[in-house]
Amino acid sequence: MTTHVKRLCALLDQEGVPYVVYNTGSDFEDGQRIVSIYKRRLRWLLGYFFFGREPAVFLMPQHLSIWNAGGLLGRLRKKRVLLMLHNSRLCDWQRKEPLRHRLAGFALRGMSGVISVNRALEATVRDHGVAASASLYCPAFLPPSTDDRARESVDSCVWRFAEAHAPLISANGRVGWYEGVDLYGLDMLVELTARLVRDYPRLGIAVCFWNHSEKEQPYLDRLIQRAEELGVADNILFNTKPGFFVPVIEASTVFVRPTNTDGDAGSIREALYLGVPAVVSDAVERPAGTFLFQSRDIDDFEAKTREALSHADAAQRAERLPSEDEQRIRDYITFLKEMAGFDAEQHPLT
Repeated sequence: MTTHVKRLCALLDQEGVPYVVYNTGSDFEDGQRIVSIYKRRLRWLLGYFFFGREPAVFLMPQHLSIWNAGGLLGRLRKKRVLLMLHNSRLCDWQRKEPLRHRLAGFALRGMSGVISVNRALEATVRDHGVAASASLYCPAFLPPSTDDRARESVDSCVWRFAEAHAPLISANGRVGWYEGVDLYGLDMLVELTARLVRDYPRLGIAVCFWNHSEKEQPYLDRLIQRAEELGVADNILFNTKPGFFVPVIEASTVFVRPTNTDGDAGSIREALYLGVPAVVSDAVERPAGTFLFQSRDIDDFEAKTREALSHADAAQRAERLPSEDEQRIRDYITFLKEMAGFDAEQHPLT
């Protein structure tokens, strides 16, 4: 979501749309249009509910409480509130948590517009009674900028690892769980390394984390111990230091994403855009052009990764944004402007 907001801001600048970004996830701010509310979120939210002046609000947080606050903001203060759904929680609630499902429906019906990153989410949004005119299917991928590709934004340990290994497979994620199973398939990456290294002795798998905390370290330690038991500790890197991921994909032979659920992973579309073969689980709808394997099936994961490695040819890579994606991005910006009721005389979008 951070990547999406950053790239969206660049597009809004091109369109002449003024905005303010209220950062709920970190202390970062630029003293101008990015304001951190990380340490005062509840207090800020209460104040904004009564005194916020922007006529349009675009919500990115994936928390039900924020959605309901947004729905009330639309109903009681007549704000134009838009929401982008990035993960599968709404679909999960429909199947397993009826109370949250109903509360989510109340929130969604108070929105001026809802953007869903995959078709399953869009269908669930429509099931909640959101009109077709207020609903948009739009994967979250926006093309990377030059800044996104700066190698110095990546920790140096990754580049030392990359120089010592070939082929290089990249993956991203964090320690997380979905229905009691390793969400990002970090365990599968360790096993995959052990299987591939027999035929690719210099193989390296670089796993870049987008977030990590001390409480998650014990599980990561167990994975590292498992890699040592399999004799592949030197062939897999868990990089927990934050940094851009696009440069790592660009340096990779193959990108893999063995998640057991997802929204619409921007990293998959980044790999496809850069011409890097992408091996991904079939846990949710995936874009065309990927090597799909059955979710949590290590044999199929190995087979599809071997197939991708055999097709990888760095010399033939070319950046490509399909025309349908170009149109989708134009439709997305148009939808935002229309749902926000934007014109050049209005106050900023937030």
